[in-house]
Amino acid sequence: MINNPVTRYSALGLLLFSQTALAKTPLTQGNEALTALTGATIHISPEQRVENATLLVKGKKIYGVVDNDDIPEHALVLDLAGYTLYPGFIDPYADYGIEFKYPKPDNKPPVYEVKQLGAKSGNTAIHAEKDWVDYISPNKAAAAKWVNNGFTSVQSAKLDGIFQGRGVTLSLSEKPANEVIYQSQGKHFMSFHKGSSIMDYPNSLMGSMALIRQTFADTLWYQNNKDKDDFNASSPAFVMNSAWGNLVPLEQQQFIFATDNLNSQLRAGHLMQEHSLSATLLGNGKEYARLNELKGINAPVILPLNFPKAPDVSDRDAERQVTLEQLRHWERAPFNPALLASEAIPFALTLHDTDAKAFWKRLRLAVDMGLTKEDALAALTTEAAQIAGVSELAGKLEKGYIADIVVAKGDLFEDGEIYSVWMQGDETILKPRAEQALIGEYQISFNGLELDLVLEQGKKLSGVLSGGEQEIKLSKPVLKGQRLSFSADLTEAGVEGVGRFVIWFDDNKGSSLHGQLTDAKGAITPVAGTRNTSSTAEDEDKDNKPLPTELVGRLTSPNVAYGLSSLPSAEKLHIKNATVWTSEAEGVLENADVLIKDGEIQEVGQSLRTPSGYKVLDAEGKHLTAGIVDEHSHIAINGGTNEGSDAITSEVRIGDILDPDAIAIYRSLSGGVTTAQLLHGSANPIGGQAQLIKLRWGEDASSLKFKGAPSAIKFALGENVKQSNWGDQFTTRFPQTRMGVESLFRDAFDAAMEHDKARADYDKLRRSSQRKTLEPKPDLRLQAVAEILKDQRDIHIHSYVQSEILMFLQLAEEYNFDIAAFTHVLEGYKLADELAAQGAGASTFSDWWAYKFEVYDAIPQNACLMNDKGVLTSINSDDYEMQRRLNQEAAKSVMYCGMSETDALNMITINPAKQLGVGDKVGSIKEGKQADLVLWDTHPLSVYAKTQAVWVDGKRYFDRTRNQQETRLLGEERAALIQKLLASPASRKQGELPADKQEPEWHCDTHYNAWGENAHLGHNHH
Repeated sequence: MINNPVTRYSALGLLLFSQTALAKTPLTQGNEALTALTGATIHISPEQRVENATLLVKGKKIYGVVDNDDIPEHALVLDLAGYTLYPGFIDPYADYGIEFKYPKPDNKPPVYEVKQLGAKSGNTAIHAEKDWVDYISPNKAAAAKWVNNGFTSVQSAKLDGIFQGRGVTLSLSEKPANEVIYQSQGKHFMSFHKGSSIMDYPNSLMGSMALIRQTFADTLWYQNNKDKDDFNASSPAFVMNSAWGNLVPLEQQQFIFATDNLNSQLRAGHLMQEHSLSATLLGNGKEYARLNELKGINAPVILPLNFPKAPDVSDRDAERQVTLEQLRHWERAPFNPALLASEAIPFALTLHDTDAKAFWKRLRLAVDMGLTKEDALAALTTEAAQIAGVSELAGKLEKGYIADIVVAKGDLFEDGEIYSVWMQGDETILKPRAEQALIGEYQISFNGLELDLVLEQGKKLSGVLSGGEQEIKLSKPVLKGQRLSFSADLTEAGVEGVGRFVIWFDDNKGSSLHGQLTDAKGAITPVAGTRNTSSTAEDEDKDNKPLPTELVGRLTSPNVAYGLSSLPSAEKLHIKNATVWTSEAEGVLENADVLIKDGEIQEVGQSLRTPSGYKVLDAEGKHLTAGIVDEHSHIAINGGTNEGSDAITSEVRIGDILDPDAIAIYRSLSGGVTTAQLLHGSANPIGGQAQLIKLRWGEDASSLKFKGAPSAIKFALGENVKQSNWGDQFTTRFPQTRMGVESLFRDAFDAAMEHDKARADYDKLRRSSQRKTLEPKPDLRLQAVAEILKDQRDIHIHSYVQSEILMFLQLAEEYNFDIAAFTHVLEGYKLADELAAQGAGASTFSDWWAYKFEVYDAIPQNACLMNDKGVLTSINSDDYEMQRRLNQEAAKSVMYCGMSETDALNMITINPAKQLGVGDKVGSIKEGKQADLVLWDTHPLSVYAKTQAVWVDGKRYFDRTRNQQETRLLGEERAALIQKLLASPASRKQGELPADKQEPEWHCDTHYNAWGENAHLGHNHH
């Protein structure tokens, strides 16, 4: 729905309007003048163009398009023969014309709470109550970068915070605020970045996503309850919140979501899909890498042309810092708009995050690389108008539309130039049309002399007279209409003194000229001349030569080194003659066979018959094990492993922030790991929800998730959660002691039970009673804790010392929940009997000790002692590098304390699988289980063992022979890309620097402020 342009305005705008009206507006007004722009090529819309026609403008609007012979009488006629008219361009993502700054409270960090003015959200990253139409102040200087590129209107908001407020679409015209508004109630602007908010929460990407979910839940609660009888100040549940109020009705709102990179762009799309909300996504230039996933989201894109600057490969040292991904992106970025168009993904263009002076150069490069001119124009007009909510007002040159027009000479998508823009029926001249056509080179003659006259138009007119090697600079040249005047010292040309010239061009193209020279003695001499049609410029620079459109870089999934050109398919395979480590009661089978089909293990035995259609892999001399399972990992995530701002952050989800591009997936896969639990860090007693993944290299984030796995959550004990080593400023968050940690657990469990009971009691009410009674306010944090008490979510708890482990065992018994695993549990050997009696698993390190105070009593025999007492024991990595050597970590217990080889292997296969609740699916080689298998070239516990092939769900995601071939191909591809880059013209090397933030390798206690200027990183790894 398009709102009346003047439905909202600020008090300041009203005052300005009133003063203007009193000062300038006559008491009576005649009919609006009719202007005819004749003889032009007119792009009525991207699909409709007419040649040599007339565009009629009446007042602020288009009056129609007619033949040149049908111009109404009394119309003011402007001859635009040879010019092209386009609809005014629209930028749907801008921060123009808003005069407002958020207050900066004088709080010292950490900041857990800020006093707000008014009934706003308690979190200062949420500004959904803002309607930016109330803060509009047109600014000619600020508008110039858009106007100079042909933009006549923008959709604008203050780009600050997670919920940034409702945008406004307005003309870039320098008129009073209430006259420029096209759409007062635009889309809500959003991002994951908390902007200027000084509050600690959220300090991670997953925290931002959780805050968005909670805000949507709160809004729906507000929407469903605000009209009930009980919704008043006397009710204990009463909450007034202007941010929620401005999002109601939520299902009818539309959003623009800004993100920093492709992974987060896709996250934003899926998050909005999850809530069935309409969203437009700000692009990043890498959409080509995951087009299918983006297409499935079904969201328009606002695309900056922020092509990357060419990486520095000037010498070998510089080249070592350049990744293959950067080289590929440099080459492929100009193709991105065309690829979006080829997949019918709607997109508009924006100046955001782009050098405005390079905009048309970039767009023409995109056209050279396959973007059609029609699609390019649509991205500037009709598609942009749709996103900006003004498709019934702007984006076309049809009758009734606003008279926003771009006047250009030539084809803008080739080499044309913009001469003027019309905004709301008023023309802004960028280049004088009549005069500009006369700029060029001429030969003139006077007094028997023949000289070259060169006129150039920069910020001001300049020129020279030349003959041979002599050059005479023109003094004060002035060009008005078809009249040129200047003076020049002609002494070097053989004419004494300064001469004054007046020249008239015989037509508006300057094909010939005549005039007169008044010399130093006052004598007048006739001047004649013609335009020089042959170029006097040097040979065309190679920058202007056609650029190669063939790609030498590959596109893989993910689009990094060792990405896959195509995803593997499930094999029908007969593995013969292997030493099979079953991780079942059968133990190790010599010269055994395994059949796999449709992603499952079909049969295990000896001398099996090869079924029809199966391939045979002779594994004689090799060893076959189940895929390695890691109970504790932090690979393949973006934006922080800790939401360390609050003591309880059970609402955040590691599953929200999976990074399918992480090379750690491939490296760990090459070490035989097929399943890993990605855990929240240990910054708080109750951390975030865990995510179990399979290492399906090349798949998207959603496909990494282990389907059917139980839900889990990370708890933590010890030094980290009470902020022992965080610094002197971190002394106010509860808890600060170990006994406080237990108190917090009790409070959380009690609050969760109370919240859950309130919800259950409400659900039992009759519908008639529910229509009158306020439903309990949703709390995603408490809901996740309640799931533990209802046996719907497993606990994996970071732990070290005996006393705390014992405390938590007693707490679990008191509140009647199970513990899936104590992770780290380096003093587990001290209470192995208690762990076994309660059925709690233990996932430990092989031989890490003494790296901080609470692990001084750690011993390398820990795993053996717990295993011998009947504790379900596993070895975990908690480390990027160690994860791909877990077979060696397991082997250490054979060395340290004589553990059997089968028990050692079980600690990285079936045992962690059971701890994770997927022991019925993976972790051993057994008929009916998923075909997650590793083929080793020798004994799997040997330090010399190498994986030959790794299957996940019966698909070969790693193959050592293929890896060696790929290494060679990558070297060749890299060399070809570097040669292409070095041979490219300078113009192809310009652009913005890569924007992707370099993230650390995550560990349990990595403290990382995803939204700060500098990340504060922990030093201990656990």
